[in-house]
Amino acid sequence: MSKTSLPLRASLFLFAALLAVSPFAQAGEIKMLMRDMKLAMQGAMASTTMPALSSYVGRLESDVEQASHQPYRDDQPTYDEGMQTLRRELAEVDQAIRSNDLTTARNALRKIDATRKHYHDLLG
Repeated sequence: MSKTSLPLRASLFLFAALLAVSPFAQAGEIKMLMRDMKLAMQGAMASTTMPALSSYVGRLESDVEQASHQPYRDDQPTYDEGMQTLRRELAEVDQAIRSNDLTTARNALRKIDATRKHYHDLLG
């Protein structure tokens, strides 16, 4: 066996292992982001001041941005549609925040929660 064949085999094995684990790593990242979105939504809904609500919404928007760039192996078109819908609905929340309207912002967040349930049902 030559000196280069062992490192080459090790590299090929590592590459194959990374390919096999990659979908699981991506699924894990989506799961972490979704968990944080849930916490941000809970915090936003429990907020009693606009600065607190705005902070949670900013966190939610950051998570949505990151999640929207993740591949979803089961049904990418439905996942992408859900992310687009979520972005549009977050724009409504942002408008309510700019208007300093806590009630409208909360109502828009409730709409987001209904959308979340809908897409979770679709995606299983």
